[in-house]
Amino acid sequence: MKRSAGVVVAGLAAVAVAGFGVASAMVARRVIGAGRVHYSEVLPTSSPMTVRLERNAATVLPGRYGLEFDDGSRVIVGPVIGRETADGSVMRAVVSGRVPAAATRARFTGAAVTPADLGVDEARVPRTRSGAWRFDGDDSEASDGTWVVHTHGLGASPLATLRSVQAVQRAGLPSLVTCLGSAFAERRSGADATDVDRVIAAIDDAVALGARRVIVCGWSYGAALSLAAARERPEVVQGAILISPMLGLSETVLHAAAVAGVPRVLVHSALAVLSTPVLARSAGVRGAVPVRALSAGPIDGLPTLAIHSPGDTTIPVELTRAVARRSPSFELVEVDAAPHGLEWNVAPEAFEAAVREWLEAR
Repeated sequence: MKRSAGVVVAGLAAVAVAGFGVASAMVARRVIGAGRVHYSEVLPTSSPMTVRLERNAATVLPGRYGLEFDDGSRVIVGPVIGRETADGSVMRAVVSGRVPAAATRARFTGAAVTPADLGVDEARVPRTRSGAWRFDGDDSEASDGTWVVHTHGLGASPLATLRSVQAVQRAGLPSLVTCLGSAFAERRSGADATDVDRVIAAIDDAVALGARRVIVCGWSYGAALSLAAARERPEVVQGAILISPMLGLSETVLHAAAVAGVPRVLVHSALAVLSTPVLARSAGVRGAVPVRALSAGPIDGLPTLAIHSPGDTTIPVELTRAVARRSPSFELVEVDAAPHGLEWNVAPEAFEAAVREWLEAR
């Protein structure tokens, strides 16, 4: 009887451990996944120069945005036109592109700068050996051997970084854009074990092109990637610009878990899963995500500009404020009322002024 009881207890323990393992893998997938794609309904309109969208928290935001359609096409839209419509929809001006005739939904995104805005044909964007996109600065003398390497976040494409590319281009600096993914139709599903290596490769490409110093520029998860890469190239990386930044993977995930009521032990287990090559497969990653490197945080003494908003509910600005309070080399510029990653869209002038003034001070 005791033996039978022992077998039952052992079986229950095995089930509990297995259940914990499954839960850890599920949390791990959430940690490095791109999240759901959120669509807005596209409603009929009589003019090709406007688009009518369902009213939601995104479509009523001020500023300029991108609409991405299921056929891979994109449209850039400007501010809301007129007052609230009787049916609750939102009208916005079409700045560039054409809304597909049969479109019924679109992804409302912050990627509102195109290669054409930077003077490059999208089909002919120059690429480096590592596959990074290349954009020259407006003033070769102003660059003084300084290049900027931009990296996007989870679920985004390199197009999302063109907002910061435009800002530094206007300051005269050339840029490389790390290609963790590509166009909308090929958008990445989440993190990959090789992401930091790709940023390092883009930094090396900049050096091969003549860079004497590099500034890394990371958006969201791209901030953690940029800082990890900067630690591997301290001899050349001399600054960082970080937008809606994930300054440390572990800290950010643990904070989000606390808000959501997820046990810390489960989060630590999920991070361990991602750090282990064999276990990481259960989260959909081939190889191990360098959790420790992505959790090391800002680099002491590295001149860093962070642009963040109190309106960010994905990565709270309080985490960035805490770093700014204790680090004299870390400067924080806050943009009001911008959701995660949309600081440029809501306040492009303030965004570009912050970048320009920080670069001039360097």
